[in-house]
Amino acid sequence: MPQPSGSTNAGDPGPSADYAIIAERNMTYPQQVWWLLACVIGSIAIAHVLSWLYATRCTQRPPVGAGGKQDTEGHGASYPRRFSWSRLPVALANYFKVVAFRNTVDLGENISVTFAETWLTIGYIVALFTWLFINTTDASGSALNWQYWSGRAGSLAVSQFPLITALGTKNSVLAYITGISYDKLNFMHRMTSRVVFILLWIATTPSESFQSLFLRLGLMAITAFTVLIIVSYRSIRARFYELFFFSHFALVLIMLLGAYFHAKQVTPLTYYIWPSLLVWAVDRFLRLLRVVYYNNFFLSGRTPPQGTKATLELLSPSFVRLRVARPPQLKWTPGQAAFLIVPSVSRIPIEAHPFTIAGVDSRYRVGMGRKAMPSAGDSRVTLCDSQGFAMGGDPDWEELEFMINVRDGFTKRLARAAEDGEKVKVLVDGPYGFSPNLREDDTVVLVAGGSGISLVLSTFLGLISDVRASKSKCRRVVFVWSIRDAKQLEWISTTLADALAMAPAEFDVSVRIFITSGSKNLTGNLRRLADGPSSPEPQSGRDTPVDDVVEMLSSFDAVQITPGRPELSKMLKSEISAAAGRLSVTVCGSQAIVKSCREALRIPFMSFMYGGPSVTLHVESFGYA
Repeated sequence: MPQPSGSTNAGDPGPSADYAIIAERNMTYPQQVWWLLACVIGSIAIAHVLSWLYATRCTQRPPVGAGGKQDTEGHGASYPRRFSWSRLPVALANYFKVVAFRNTVDLGENISVTFAETWLTIGYIVALFTWLFINTTDASGSALNWQYWSGRAGSLAVSQFPLITALGTKNSVLAYITGISYDKLNFMHRMTSRVVFILLWIATTPSESFQSLFLRLGLMAITAFTVLIIVSYRSIRARFYELFFFSHFALVLIMLLGAYFHAKQVTPLTYYIWPSLLVWAVDRFLRLLRVVYYNNFFLSGRTPPQGTKATLELLSPSFVRLRVARPPQLKWTPGQAAFLIVPSVSRIPIEAHPFTIAGVDSRYRVGMGRKAMPSAGDSRVTLCDSQGFAMGGDPDWEELEFMINVRDGFTKRLARAAEDGEKVKVLVDGPYGFSPNLREDDTVVLVAGGSGISLVLSTFLGLISDVRASKSKCRRVVFVWSIRDAKQLEWISTTLADALAMAPAEFDVSVRIFITSGSKNLTGNLRRLADGPSSPEPQSGRDTPVDDVVEMLSSFDAVQITPGRPELSKMLKSEISAAAGRLSVTVCGSQAIVKSCREALRIPFMSFMYGGPSVTLHVESFGYA
């Protein structure tokens, strides 16, 4: 920020008058920006509360038998559609969701952002640059005086540090205020960081006095921020995640400390920086407390902590299953994630990686299916074979299971350890994220691609548990899983069969599994099953574990195993046309699967006016935004 260079003659509206105006506006304009941000965050919070109230208090289910008839093909109920002006508020709310969250802007092949994210990004940029360049005419009448906007750019940038930090933490207070999960807030974290990065470079002006501590500290801070922006670039972050992880931790600390002592030299803007350090430190402290509490460090008495023994299984060259026993104090809801710290596999012992928990805890127990029901002290329901009720014979422990997609870096080393039969110890930090509330939905559609089954199957188990306990209004669930190889059915066959066996008779369940490769042998086996036991059984390719799994699952009327790719658009539109009340779609898969679901759910406005269902979309997409 420029400093006064001396006094002027009386009555001269020159440097002294300019510096007074500059100093005053550099303080007040960031405050005005924060008032705008507070209004936006408050509006999102109010909308979140109103949506929750509407879902829990105001939803009216169509009476069973009141003009509705059951579709004999198992596609749900068909209800008459009549136009009504009374549906206008609901129609407007639903169509806003269609426009904001199901229309996207594609940025390359693998990156797409919703209209809502686009609006927020444009609005944020416009707001900051409006406050940057307004009222930049100096006392002598010269417009866009650089001394007005260069120092102001630095003030505006520094004022956004608390927002950037709060958006990037795992225990973000903004997540609880807005109801938006930390992983989705991460998009805004990256966006605001890049805008502030530009502002900081605008504030950087050539100087001949780089020997001063003030400028050297500022240069240190902006250099650290520049390197951080580079390593945070999507392709670098995806390929060299460990580099990003370590550098992010160190460079953020260097940047904040450098910015603090830089600003302290000439301005009182440090009150925007120390809260950022505080938010960052509190988040790290809370994560440390979670690790200590959930991994029984107080009871183990080990220093340093060793972690809990975990079992690794290489399911295929692309997938690893990790199972770890856990203390009873760790509870989670379906769809939540946890960070895993595996010191023997990680390059640095504190390195943590997030994965979705593939199962439910004791509160969502649906029983052990065809096995005997466990006692009150036993509570494991995961994707593993249901053999025994606890690992190591300890009835006080449940099991956490993770289906891990093998990529480069940590996951590749984990796959190598699984292939070599190594035993590893794991520290668990979690759970994190919010589970979609499906209890108020009449129809639920769950769509998974590949390892997205971790989220979808745990959600399926939780939904069946809620229906059995009369905690859910849901009357129909559609489970869709697209996989490459029929061998992947073995991952979930036992748990899926147990869940289907425990589903209430009046609960309409449809399981659609699509196998995209090796369809020739699969088609023959499915044709044999459809013809019945009297048909001649081929001798080759019959007695394999995969055939047994296919036959076991196909014995359920609710299960359809089909070669080829799912026609998601056709399936979703069919469910919408047959549904009444509330319908939700939860999807976890590739960008292509998510895109297909979004396109299918771009429902016309008049559909809601004619009594179409209220539709909610929950997305957990692979990759990086």
